[in-house]
Amino acid sequence: MFMAKDAKREGRNVKREGSAISTIIERVLKDVKPTPEEIRITTNLANELMARIKSVAPRDVEIILAGSVARGTQVRGNSDIDIFLLFPKGMSERKMEAAGLDIAKKVVDKKRKERFEIKYAEHPYTKLIMDDLGIKADIVPAFKIDDAQDMGSAVDRTQLHNNFINSNLSTYQRDQVRVLKSFLRFHSIYGAEAKTEGFSGYLCELLIHQYGSFEKLLAAFSDIKLPLCLKPIDRSEIPNPDIFKRFKSDFIVLDPTDSGRNVAAGLSRTSLMRFVMSCRIFLSKPTIRYFYGPEYDDERSAAKMDEISKALGAEMHTLIFNVPDVSEEILWQQLKKLEKQISGRMKDSGFEPLLAIESTYGRYAAILFFTSGYNIGSVLKKGPSVLMHSASAAFVKAHNKSIVRLEGDALSSIERSLYSSPEDLLRKALKDKSFTFPSYLSKSKAKVVAGRLPEEYARMLYRRYMELTNI
Repeated sequence: MFMAKDAKREGRNVKREGSAISTIIERVLKDVKPTPEEIRITTNLANELMARIKSVAPRDVEIILAGSVARGTQVRGNSDIDIFLLFPKGMSERKMEAAGLDIAKKVVDKKRKERFEIKYAEHPYTKLIMDDLGIKADIVPAFKIDDAQDMGSAVDRTQLHNNFINSNLSTYQRDQVRVLKSFLRFHSIYGAEAKTEGFSGYLCELLIHQYGSFEKLLAAFSDIKLPLCLKPIDRSEIPNPDIFKRFKSDFIVLDPTDSGRNVAAGLSRTSLMRFVMSCRIFLSKPTIRYFYGPEYDDERSAAKMDEISKALGAEMHTLIFNVPDVSEEILWQQLKKLEKQISGRMKDSGFEPLLAIESTYGRYAAILFFTSGYNIGSVLKKGPSVLMHSASAAFVKAHNKSIVRLEGDALSSIERSLYSSPEDLLRKALKDKSFTFPSYLSKSKAKVVAGRLPEEYARMLYRRYMELTNI
């Protein structure tokens, strides 16, 4: 396997040869494009699995291969299989879901050491796990449709996505998608799940279709002007300002199979800007190392986190949870929601976090706050302008036991802080019934760690820190 330390050596070789971007792309493609043997094994397995499904599925259920394997954009070592069971549109959604799960369970072959898990997106689906082969297959029920207007559920679009990509991407462009995925993965912005809020595989495919190649895409985004609405169906841009109001976004990629959908809706502002910065850095100094993950090991993570804290001149305060067996997507959504809640309260209490990091590993989840190391007794609460008659009167009345001051036309009050330190805030939050936590982050299964972290928690937080600070 091509490792980060090898990337440095290869980077030096490319530099000697002129560091042409095309040369780098060719070298990366050799590593990320599946070998003929991997493609053969995956194709045979997908066909064999689809035949198994066909033998137990009703005749009116169409079985198709979907996802990156079907579109020829999968990356080496990530050839997981997506199989869709397309049910007649007249069936009820609940009946379709139940039938899909029942069919999928029937094809699990325990003699081959196969097992399955029920996962949840918009509706439940089955993940078939083949441990011996290191391959997973998602078996997803959906409705058979020919147009997005006929959708019964969001996953119904996938069959339309397949048709568009297979009809519009050339072999060269499919390889360019693989290079793009590798580049995004290095910068921890590949994947639309809640943890990453990055570029989905379908978005990558549409961007390569829009711009034609990886290099042209980087050139365009290195000098991006927002707002921007891309229309991949005809590779144009839409300058009409009304569309940005309609989608409530200044970066839109219209789904060519459904013009009412923004494929980039799940892309966070941070991930978009990280990509813009990465494009600029790479184009200014092309090197192969931007395609192979950051070189670090997580040994002695506790000591490394201490060093980071010292370098920041900050203290570490960590909430650690034992979590139930729940969808990782839901867990990450709840972690991010809680982090924002707590960061907001810390800010209001006078010790805004310098950096907050969420992470999960197995049955653990954690939120780490780096804060300036000081205790406080009082805080300044900002109020409205005196010119806002009703609001200013209400502010003075609400803070009549505090010192209210006026600077210019702005009111503020000096009040005794509810919390003496970030640690005090976290401990009281666990006891405060009015401070509600998301459902799967139970207060009764949480603890606060101030300062040095135990190694098992430090390791998962150090990995996440390295991902978030890798620009």
